[in-house]
Amino acid sequence: MRAHKSFARVIALFVITVLAVLVTYSESNAATATANATANVVTPIAISKNLDMLFGKFIAGTGGTVVLSTAGSRAATGGVTLFTQGSTQNAASFAVSGEGSYTYGITLPASSVSLSDGAAHTMTVGSFVSNPSGTGILTAGAQTLLVGGTLTVSSAQAPGNYTGSFSVSVDYN
Repeated sequence: MRAHKSFARVIALFVITVLAVLVTYSESNAATATANATANVVTPIAISKNLDMLFGKFIAGTGGTVVLSTAGSRAATGGVTLFTQGSTQNAASFAVSGEGSYTYGITLPASSVSLSDGAAHTMTVGSFVSNPSGTGILTAGAQTLLVGGTLTVSSAQAPGNYTGSFSVSVDYN
């Protein structure tokens, strides 16, 4: 009987050893890797107005246009005569800011905008141009955006101060 108990112990020990080897073997085939998770939040793009667009003083005459460049210089066509005495003109100026070295697209008004003197007299501004044109780059996270346009003046346009507004949009490329 003792031999039977010893044999049973040997068998039990053998089974335990085989199971331990199988468990160890399956665990030895397991592999683990670790990965990092990262995120990069960029500075939102922003635009703010520095200066309004000013076409300056002029005499309407028989009508025509006042063309204002992004550099702030102006030229007249048709019967419009530019008046220089006491006249101030400049392109609209915007401050664009965001992530350094990123490029951005510029969206100017697609159609003309109306200027009014508040007494039912109007003129339109269209053919908007910008510098930079189409795409800008935020060197050191900032850039000045200049906008010019063409003012259409009617024959015998009523004298007065005309105002209106337009929007310029920017978005990362």
